[in-house]
Amino acid sequence: MKTILVPTDFSEAATNAAEYAAKFAKSVNAQVLLFHAYHVRVTTTAEFPLMPLALDEMQAENEEYIKREAAHLSKRTGATVIYQAKMGLAADEIREVKNVDLIIMGMKGSGKIAEALLGSIAASVFRKSIVPVLLIPEKAGYKKPKTIVFACDRDPATDVHSLDVIKSFSKAFDPKIYVVNIKRKKESVAIKQQVATKLDGLLNNVEHVYYFPEREDLAEGINEFASEHDADIVAVVPHRYDLVNSLFHKSISKKLAFHTNVPLLALPDNHKSIAAYFL
Repeated sequence: MKTILVPTDFSEAATNAAEYAAKFAKSVNAQVLLFHAYHVRVTTTAEFPLMPLALDEMQAENEEYIKREAAHLSKRTGATVIYQAKMGLAADEIREVKNVDLIIMGMKGSGKIAEALLGSIAASVFRKSIVPVLLIPEKAGYKKPKTIVFACDRDPATDVHSLDVIKSFSKAFDPKIYVVNIKRKKESVAIKQQVATKLDGLLNNVEHVYYFPEREDLAEGINEFASEHDADIVAVVPHRYDLVNSLFHKSISKKLAFHTNVPLLALPDNHKSIAAYFL
């Protein structure tokens, strides 16, 4: 891994995620790219009701601000931090940044997940990014992941690239890996054994255990498993599975454990293998 993209709007959640990312970057010998996307501002005068500020002035102002933030972050953490400011819509500009291996960004905590995340920049990037995205809750501090829960609602052995990401984290941090294949109805032992056999082949040299809990509500099943096993990261595949809509649906009144204090990792299933990123 070479570069971790950290978008920021300078909020508390974003600042916390940047701190997390810088410490994460140091542990894998990567650099942080602190990134800020901004909108065109306008001023109002008597003669000109709407007068946009000079674009070059706005660019210089935002670059100076992000430069200071990058310097402060590097001084606090000892990480290598570079910076970039760009005018545009944040979600679009974040996905357009080239040559990054992981995106780490903050998500604001709230008792109502739909209001906190759905429709937000973080949700858009989480769903659509072709590189892994690690969402950091506002109150989550950095610690090396000792337990990772990979949650899915179909055959996890079909997510080859997703499993590459899991293997990369395993090489870097040597965590316990729990593969949780949630089912809405009971399946035979033979089918479960077939899935396990595929996993054993794809996750070779990676210690892992797998579970097949039967739960009608996927989000509650993931929540309970993550809580019971003290998960440090919960990983899902939002592109293939419709877990995001389930996890963040308005009908869920109970806070998810990984929303309040555990980072949530989006694993891309349409991206090249990143097995060497952490080497």
